[in-house]
Amino acid sequence: MRRWRSSLTVRVTALFMLIVALAAAGLGAYLYREFVAQIERRDDAQLLGKLRQVQIVLARPGAAELVGTQPEFFRDTMSGQENSLVRIVAADGAVLADINAGSERYPLPTMAGAAPDRDAIVSWRGRNGEPGRVVAAAARLGTRDVNVYVARLYAERDAMFGQYRWRIAMAAAVSALAAALCAALMLHRGLRPLRRIAAHAALVRPGTLAQRLDAGDAPSELLPLVDALNAMLARLQEGYARLSGFSADLAHEFRTPITNLLGQSQVLLAQPRSTADYEQLIGSNIEELERLARMIESMLFLARAGQDDVLLARQPLAALDELRKVADFYEGMAEEQDVHIACVGEAVVQADPALLRRALANLVSNAVRHAQPGSTITLRADRRGSGAEITVANTGAPIAPEHLPHLFDRFYRADPARGNADGSTGLGLAIVSAIMAVHGGAARLDTDGDEARFVLSFP
Repeated sequence: MRRWRSSLTVRVTALFMLIVALAAAGLGAYLYREFVAQIERRDDAQLLGKLRQVQIVLARPGAAELVGTQPEFFRDTMSGQENSLVRIVAADGAVLADINAGSERYPLPTMAGAAPDRDAIVSWRGRNGEPGRVVAAAARLGTRDVNVYVARLYAERDAMFGQYRWRIAMAAAVSALAAALCAALMLHRGLRPLRRIAAHAALVRPGTLAQRLDAGDAPSELLPLVDALNAMLARLQEGYARLSGFSADLAHEFRTPITNLLGQSQVLLAQPRSTADYEQLIGSNIEELERLARMIESMLFLARAGQDDVLLARQPLAALDELRKVADFYEGMAEEQDVHIACVGEAVVQADPALLRRALANLVSNAVRHAQPGSTITLRADRRGSGAEITVANTGAPIAPEHLPHLFDRFYRADPARGNADGSTGLGLAIVSAIMAVHGGAARLDTDGDEARFVLSFP
């Protein structure tokens, strides 16, 4: 039962059937009312015509004798209608003739002169419930005035109306059932593209994400859905490819330090060693474990950032002060590399202090490692409309164009040979990009010959 209630075909068919039934019933009711009104007008016109015939007969010579000896003659004037009733009453109230075989009791309307109209006709009900109409008019019977009452029972008309109502109801029911059948067939045919889409979606597997839905034979109403599903498949394909690549890179990055740990430990334990050798091994293992810890922490941050699970403590920060704090922290490392750090500019950024410093630290440490000895690393803050930009620029070996689109990818290194020599995890720039994304900004790289400028744009 629940499946039937949730079926779009059933609901639309039922609604369509209800609409058709109501429309057919409304049309039938309108036609019925018009039919009844036409029949009633026709019968009233006939009743007034019969009244006029009785008046003409009463006005003829010898009519008084007919009233006394052959009153049925006036019923015959009504074309032999057995349900016709005629009453002739003198001015003093004496009943001169009363043709009423069924002894029906009907109301006596007020006189409306010699030529009454339809408004003078009064409705009534016979003793068996059949409808009737009666009209009264003045007439001349010889030399005296009389009142004539002509009535008529319409038992056969009532039965005809009942049959007409029954036929209207049957026609409405049949129309509704026919409409339901047509609607079900049309919906079944109309939903065929959706069934094809569902069949295609059921076949989607990690290895078939490159397939796309064919929008060639889809109706225009389904084109947005087809386009949206194709776009979703494209995103899934891209995400799955990135996840596969990330998993491969992650396994590779973990394999190196773990292999180092195992190899060094196995070699050292293969034979007795001195205390100094053990201390050296432990120190080397600690370095590898610290690198693993940094890598795990960075991956956890990227995972939280990708799921919008990073809580920001935004506040207005003087960008130049933040640049100076990071420059002071890396001053010793810069001196070792014979590099100078300069901070210039003035701007206010709306950012989380800890995340901003982490992004700047990644960029500055990267610039110190790759800057030419004797060069200057410039940290600049600039206003840009309602936002701000922070730039970290250094001069070093030119970056090949093929590396530029991938520098912010996870575990990507422009110089694979440098591998782990400098302790880098390959996640620094990816973290910078993620930090800017959670701030609603963006990170980009601009190059000009041997100068590289990493720009952080804050809204």
